[in-house]
Amino acid sequence: YPLVDKLEHETAAKVTGMLLEMDQPEVLHLIESPDALKAKVVEAMDVLRKVTQQQSNSPADQLASLSLNDNVES
Repeated sequence: YPLVDKLEHETAAKVTGMLLEMDQPEVLHLIESPDALKAKVVEAMDVLRKVTQQQSNSPADQLASLSLNDNVES
């Protein structure tokens, strides 16, 4: 967590959880290699952004953004 926190403070807990789902030897490699850790954190952030984008495109969000006054002629 502290290593990830230095790279991505706001989402350190979520990213750390994602990384801990990897195989143990891979996690150990990330601890030993700052460059590999940075690359995986960037990859995890890309995944989080995509998921967040998909959630914000849900039908409920689209309906909530509609205005009752759209396309109303006076």
